Amino acid sequence: MEQQGVKLFAVSVDEPDASEALRQRLHCDFTFLSDSKGEVLDRLNIRHRNGHEGHDIAFPTQILVDKSGIVRWTFESDDLRVRVEPEQIFTAIAALP
Repeated sequence: MEQQGVKLFAVSVDEPDASEALRQRLHCDFTFLSDSKGEVLDRLNIRHRNGHEGHDIAFPTQILVDKSGIVRWTFESDDLRVRVEPEQIFTAIAALP
């Protein structure tokens, strides 16, 4: 993805130290951002209230934004068990102008 100029970020309602611990545990080499107040979730309307053990979480969502800040592709699910297939993301990246 980097060869195509794509940067990957994860946004979580977890506190920064919890997000970093998760990133390390999963051996992810991309940045995890903390949205502990849920401001991004609310702006995107993807907050799942009391979604996990009584805590707010995000619905599964992927957003592809181009270099100009234009949203080019999204995937959203209101079912926490439904996730995007990696091939769908790669296809969306390949279709970027």
